[in-house]
Amino acid sequence: MNRIVNYTIPYKSTSLTDFLRFGAGSERFYFESMQSPVAIAGLGITAQVSTDSGNRFAELGQSALELFQQIICINESDSLPRPILLGGGSFFNSTERGDWDSFPSAALILPRYALIRVGADYFISVNQLSGDAKREAVRLEAESFIAKFESAILQSPSMPDEIIAQETSRADWQTAIERSVGMIRQGGLKKIVLARPMYATGNRAFDVPAMLENLGASCPACFRFMFEFSSATIFAGATPERLVSVNGAKFKTAAIAGSIRRGEFPAEDEMLGKQLLNSAKDQSEHIFVVEQIREKMLPLTESLEIDSAPKLLRLPNIQHLRTKITGALKPDHNILNIVAALHPTPAVGGTPTEEALQVIRELERFERGWYAAPIGWVDSNGDGDFVVAIRSGLFRENSATLFGGAGIVANSDPQKEWDETGLKIRFLLNAARSEAECA
Repeated sequence: MNRIVNYTIPYKSTSLTDFLRFGAGSERFYFESMQSPVAIAGLGITAQVSTDSGNRFAELGQSALELFQQIICINESDSLPRPILLGGGSFFNSTERGDWDSFPSAALILPRYALIRVGADYFISVNQLSGDAKREAVRLEAESFIAKFESAILQSPSMPDEIIAQETSRADWQTAIERSVGMIRQGGLKKIVLARPMYATGNRAFDVPAMLENLGASCPACFRFMFEFSSATIFAGATPERLVSVNGAKFKTAAIAGSIRRGEFPAEDEMLGKQLLNSAKDQSEHIFVVEQIREKMLPLTESLEIDSAPKLLRLPNIQHLRTKITGALKPDHNILNIVAALHPTPAVGGTPTEEALQVIRELERFERGWYAAPIGWVDSNGDGDFVVAIRSGLFRENSATLFGGAGIVANSDPQKEWDETGLKIRFLLNAARSEAECA
């Protein structure tokens, strides 16, 4: 592998979504949330590691270590962020390509140019294959890039004001739910998460950076993301669900499962929240997620702390049950090991895992691709943040495929699950046409 020269300097406070807009036409990558200590927008690809093996995410962890060893930081300082990789993978180990042709089964990328925010501080980072180039050339490239960025005249956001949404078959959905409930009641399966797509066409192209900006304004605690491996197709969204974050030996994750809408006024909102907390169906669905995370994390941890009972996670148009889980990792475990162990959680797959995945393949009539899969970032210290890519969609010019899922247990009702998935899909649909609200 070629050596890579990294040059990083402090920069002024700048919108990461403006940086994405400036990079239109190149590969673009983005991750941001007030919950994450690091936000990054990347343009272009200097290096990429990919794999399609059955143990994809653990292999990516090893490949990341090898890639970081190839990077020379020419102005290394404790005050500057370490090199950062962004990446993720598909929900299933094997994926029928179709709409997801440009997306690897699993990959981490080192951007050519990056705008990085660490807390309140901003930085510009340039990564260049060294070859015979002198270090001075990388510094000059950074100066040239910054000059172009600062002199660029960015077009104002142009969001569709008319969007035609096409639902999938409600009859097919009802059949899938009834079959799932039947299998659960017969034993074996305990829970399965089924998703459905909605197809949308706008009267002009979707401005994905503007949509992400809307989502950041309405739900800054959500994790906003964007992956564009080719200029033809963008995967983007804003998820409330963290898979795992790692800072040194400490990690944190959460079980999020069980949903109900928000009320139109405080008394109704309080009533709906209590209804969710007391719902046997939602509590059952939630417990499956907590127990599997406990089971998967125990071999990897020195300590594990789990909230004694779920609390409400209230977002602008939906509320969930959430149980926080924290602890300390055993030595020699990195964030990609944990991603490999946890994915897919029962919140997006089901339980038992393998049986649920088989039924999802059988009953869902679309390709999940990177939907509901792990995406995030990792730095050369081994710190990172990975989330579950729900509340998301695939965007191509003026067309989009938006995804919404729901957990199915023995007493699930097809109509209620249809309404729940619709609520989640509309969150992204509204943000895409400047009616931002967070789900």
